[in-house]
Amino acid sequence: GNSHQENTQLKPRCKCPAGWQQFAKTCYFFSSTTKPWLAAKDFCTNFNSHLAIKFLANHIMDHRVFWLGLTDMHTEGNWKWVDGSILSLSFWNSGEPNNVGHQGEDCATIYSSGHWNDATCSNAEPWVCERSCYCPSNSHW
Repeated sequence: GNSHQENTQLKPRCKCPAGWQQFAKTCYFFSSTTKPWLAAKDFCTNFNSHLAIKFLANHIMDHRVFWLGLTDMHTEGNWKWVDGSILSLSFWNSGEPNNVGHQGEDCATIYSSGHWNDATCSNAEPWVCERSCYCPSNSHW
């Protein structure tokens, strides 16, 4: 019979929360406002997500700057992702990170070029949250 076809229809699809954009199996939230890094980090946490880590800048941005989930506020020069993973591959702009200024620059931003810059964490910048999509338990989606 056509049991295979029925199975395909019942299989839950991967979904993102309302207002989030889906790329493959990852959901992204693009802020329309700005926040300091820690406030942006908390915002993402409240939505079971984190500031963007795995991020294909050229897909999504039009000449904007966003906070990344990357900081060296705990140990200067020791950049870590908000999920605890160590920085292995980096895309710093030429001459960055340079930790300039009175407060230092302990939080990372990403440009639409895909390059990163270290910025002062108290700056208000747009941010991107990232989370895995979820499979609705209700099989009628």
